Amino acid sequence: MTLSDGGKTVSMHVVQFVMMVLFTSNVAVAAPVEMELHAEQWELSRNGERLLGIGTVADVVKEWSSDDRQKIELQYPGGEEGELWVYQLMDWLVALGIPSTSLVAVPGSGQGDIIRLRVIRSGENFR
Repeated sequence: MTLSDGGKTVSMHVVQFVMMVLFTSNVAVAAPVEMELHAEQWELSRNGERLLGIGTVADVVKEWSSDDRQKIELQYPGGEEGELWVYQLMDWLVALGIPSTSLVAVPGSGQGDIIRLRVIRSGENFR
């Protein structure tokens, strides 16, 4: 079975194959998973179980674990306090099983009381 459009013939099998490949491929085409961790949430969750109880962190960990070739970008507030906070958070994420090589700290969340967590899929750039 073929389609004809102004002299161009396209096989239905080719069209079906291309559609099947697009629908079944593992290529990530969705928007990146991006969450915010507020300072108030962090103060209440200084252990792994409570940390995973925060929907934000649990969603990021779940998304990352779907493909461990991904990275987690942590955009943190500048300054010494922001650095201490992001490195403590990274330590907890490592304790929860995420390799340190999968974590990338990037200064400049834009707000002094927020760390932005973003799952970076293979081939995406960091900010």
